[in-house]
Amino acid sequence: MKRRKALLIINGTAGTGGGGTGAYDIICGLVKGGCEVTVYPLLFKEGLSSETIFEEIKEKGEEFDLIVCAGGDGTLNHVITCMVRDGITTPLGYIPAGSTNDFARSLGIPADLEENCAAITGGVPFAYDIGSFNDRYFNYVAAFGAFTSVSYQTDQTLKNALGHAGYILNAALSLPENLSYSRRVKVTLDGTVLTDNFVFGSVSNATSVGGFSAPDRTDVSMDDGLFEIMLIRAPKTAEDLGGILQAFALGDTDNPYVHFFHAEHVVFESRRKIPWTLDGEFGGAVTRAEIGVLKKRIRIMVKGDSPQGLIKTKD
Repeated sequence: MKRRKALLIINGTAGTGGGGTGAYDIICGLVKGGCEVTVYPLLFKEGLSSETIFEEIKEKGEEFDLIVCAGGDGTLNHVITCMVRDGITTPLGYIPAGSTNDFARSLGIPADLEENCAAITGGVPFAYDIGSFNDRYFNYVAAFGAFTSVSYQTDQTLKNALGHAGYILNAALSLPENLSYSRRVKVTLDGTVLTDNFVFGSVSNATSVGGFSAPDRTDVSMDDGLFEIMLIRAPKTAEDLGGILQAFALGDTDNPYVHFFHAEHVVFESRRKIPWTLDGEFGGAVTRAEIGVLKKRIRIMVKGDSPQGLIKTKD
């Protein structure tokens, strides 16, 4: 039997460390699926990152039939960034080992490791949209404002110990600071211009962000060439804030403080630099963020009987 060559990149420190402790089981699952596996652990202190791994592979002239990422959403972000920059179109497998795993939740990637490995080696590729953010890329969300710093400012030990609950705890502790957050931003999207004081803004391509279901998630498609843009205006009173929270709880986007759009291109401009998060990682602080869609740029392996696997797309 001729085995397919699989590149496995493992982040053993992501989330609860499942990528590292489950490495043997991951390799076994891929081998059982007919793969010859080359393993690279991410060793940041030794300078071994996704970027240096791909550079090393390029120098060697190695080619793979599958690229498999075992880690959190942030790890996956670095892997797809390398793939886009190097023009790599190899099918991608994702084994989520983070604390929240929004992207895996949106794709319906199996939580069971054996089932996931079977989908990676024997499933079908689903081509999904990714986003460009100035000179960077993201899988499912670029966001600014209240609580967006929680994911990358939460201590890794707290993430590992409590998982998603760690984010919630850190968010609760920073509640006073976040409720007072407001930035004046000019937003231009597909011919529409809005200028206002916003407490939050996001451009997403997922049904779950920050571990919570996105509003109007039935209208979210990950391969339609459009992103979902949500903007929340700064509330003027405690009653207004209550209305916003209620709108989120009910999935109601008709609240006057909540704007929801579909667009393929959007520009955010402000006088002061605004910190952004990309897939839960710090994306830099900028005064201008230009965001666009790279339609169906990455092909990820999913179960053939999943909603994404049943979609017939032309690659």
